[in-house]
Amino acid sequence: MFKFDFNVEELDDTEDFLQLGMESTTTVEVENDPKTEVPPTQLEPFFEVSLSQLVPTTLVRRDLFDARFQLISEGAGDTVDDTTHGDSKTGTLLEDLDSGRQALAFLDAPSDLVPGVYEGGLKTWEETSSFYPYVGKKILEVGCGTGVPSIYIFRELLSSISSPEIPASKTEVHLQDYNASVLQLVTLPNIFLTWYTSHHADTYRSSINDTEIAPTISFTDPGELPITPELKAAFLHSIESLNISLRFFSGSWNTFKPLDTIGSAGYDIVLTSETIYRTENLNPLIELLQTACISEPHSTLAKLVSSQLKLEDTTAENNLDHDYLCLVAAKVLYFGVGGGVSDFLKLVQGRKGETSTVLERNSGVGRLIILIRWG
Repeated sequence: MFKFDFNVEELDDTEDFLQLGMESTTTVEVENDPKTEVPPTQLEPFFEVSLSQLVPTTLVRRDLFDARFQLISEGAGDTVDDTTHGDSKTGTLLEDLDSGRQALAFLDAPSDLVPGVYEGGLKTWEETSSFYPYVGKKILEVGCGTGVPSIYIFRELLSSISSPEIPASKTEVHLQDYNASVLQLVTLPNIFLTWYTSHHADTYRSSINDTEIAPTISFTDPGELPITPELKAAFLHSIESLNISLRFFSGSWNTFKPLDTIGSAGYDIVLTSETIYRTENLNPLIELLQTACISEPHSTLAKLVSSQLKLEDTTAENNLDHDYLCLVAAKVLYFGVGGGVSDFLKLVQGRKGETSTVLERNSGVGRLIILIRWG
């Protein structure tokens, strides 16, 4: 079952995230991890969730304490007898335990980053709350972590679709993160909870007619949500019937080939947030963003962003009239890591990309959303 114990918290109050990577003194060199798809059927038996109030909407996401509890309950904190390694079945179980131990270490670690091993996806970084645009086309979130931008888009998709009026064209929502454990522990649960709190889960609740097994979530009272085979099936059937495709990918950026995943038309919307913190990772990130942004014209993108973001740069408004939407949210500078907006913009412009500021915050550490138009 999923345990609900709602805590309302403002994302802007998490200033401890500004100490990004300062407590980690070890540099880890690893080979590029290949792209791996994580199926949306990997829902865990229960988890707690918390609320994020992102004006003007409220999003539901999993509590990290509960993710930690899940890993411990699955034996990630136990010791294992090494003499059993010879058995193939046992070897697979040991691999699963090793993966669980690694994820548990990430949750317990004092540092938010282990370069080349764990890229901070279990945290909800400050700038992820800055995205508000929504279009239900072909969408990719790069370095998604908790997936806040995609959760918002998914929520808006569900709100805008009525069951009798299923869209003829499929909506593709793809989420990518370095770590598969991040996708399994927080990204997928957050997407699932977003669906469960929508009106599209009403059919499941009415079919069960049991408020303990299928409760209506009030966003204020603690509760429990049992994850039954029927609920999993209802979730998968619902998104399929709504003509929505959800896919989750783990691995390094330079092993993710956007056009192999979505097709030659590319993505309509490409989003990334809090991913430019390491200068050595900027080139593969920029190459991925550029490659993903090959799309047929969609004139509604400009109107959408203009209406939902208060543009502070006239150049940004002019640049919205193009085939795709590529947005990057970031801090101006990441202390202790070395990355920042300045280096990122230079590399983008070196690839003949044009950049404009869509939204800027100057209080505390400077933050902004950058619109990229590739030449």
